[in-house]
Amino acid sequence: MPKRQAESDAPDGGENGENVNAGATESPAQSGTEGKIATPASSQPTKRGRVSQAATAPEHVTYKIQGGLRHVEPYDFDFTTHVKQRWVGRTLLEVCACEFVAFPRDYYEASIAAGRVTVDGQPVKSEHVLRDGQLIVHRAVRCRENPVLDRGPIQVVEETQELLVVNKPSSLPIHPCGSYRFNSLIAILRNQETVEATATLHTTHRLDRLTSGLVLLAKTKEAARRVGAWFAANQIRKTYLARVKGCFKKLLDPDSGDLPGVTRLNGRLRVEGYIRCIDRKVGKYTFSAEAVGDDAKDAATEFEFVAMATENESVVRCFPATGRTHQIRVHLLHLGFPIANDSCYGGELRQDCTLPLIPHVRQEAHLDKGQSAEPEEAATMHPSGIFLHALTYALPDGSSFTSKAPTWALVSSVESLVSPS
Repeated sequence: MPKRQAESDAPDGGENGENVNAGATESPAQSGTEGKIATPASSQPTKRGRVSQAATAPEHVTYKIQGGLRHVEPYDFDFTTHVKQRWVGRTLLEVCACEFVAFPRDYYEASIAAGRVTVDGQPVKSEHVLRDGQLIVHRAVRCRENPVLDRGPIQVVEETQELLVVNKPSSLPIHPCGSYRFNSLIAILRNQETVEATATLHTTHRLDRLTSGLVLLAKTKEAARRVGAWFAANQIRKTYLARVKGCFKKLLDPDSGDLPGVTRLNGRLRVEGYIRCIDRKVGKYTFSAEAVGDDAKDAATEFEFVAMATENESVVRCFPATGRTHQIRVHLLHLGFPIANDSCYGGELRQDCTLPLIPHVRQEAHLDKGQSAEPEEAATMHPSGIFLHALTYALPDGSSFTSKAPTWALVSSVESLVSPS
């Protein structure tokens, strides 16, 4: 039987998150069940020192659509990064295993021993102690990407002179990270020829890989800076949908008791306090009503009951006033009503017809080009998404964008608000 694995979605930042400019310049390719896509020319480094793409990536990769999943055929790839301050004095193996969780520890042990991980261009041992600014290059042979859901072409919500607004499916990140490079939003948009080969797209905000919904991509640097600044300053009014465990309506009753950092106002619950990271390796966060530690960041979200989705689960609207990493998920857990299938924050790891579990690939360090893989162990299964969707963004310039509600959110009162995807 396949193994099951809870997942924190560490590589991808917050639900409605912090400003980032990770524009890409990939060329589109042929569509269909198999297609090729040119290598991105560059990619910005991601959070917590995750590696960026090097120039020695493949010229083309091949997509295959099978069983409702989009796969990428194995390819050789160079990951490059410079040593960060917090890595200084630690061993190469320790940093690789702890910081770059797309590959397991035994993979890095074998790759370092084989000379596929170098420091300043030289092969070293696993015990090599890192110094500030050194260049680490990891040559991944027959690199494999995790599959993502494929439900047809990614929906374009609206296109203006400056913005391309799309409805991102769950399971794929916006920009390349971890075990997702060609199975990322911008790469797939180019593959399906939503944008021309010469067009440049810049990301203006983050949206978790496991979260679906609106993504605003800018066509110019000026638009990216302006919209990104609005997100960073919390000037964009955002509405999310979530499906949580229990009857959320009961929380609105004053007799249900008080929680730290929670107030009731005009039919809504407001959670206000601080969020801080408690596990950098997996990217997990926690809430406190008072600031704890130097890295605690203020965060506030309002919640509104919509309707019961089932006897035991509710659909709620979420109005984040700030854009912290995993903010909505953490606040719902604090309320005691976690997102029903968010196994990282109090929900259940479940096989759902709308968001099935999908296999997590295991990288093989021992393979040279031309060799075949040994029979694989049972795949570890991980979630393709959670019941959280970015529904509406209202911008300070008066423009507003709304995506379609996902199937899991369809109850009578939601159906009157938006149509199903």
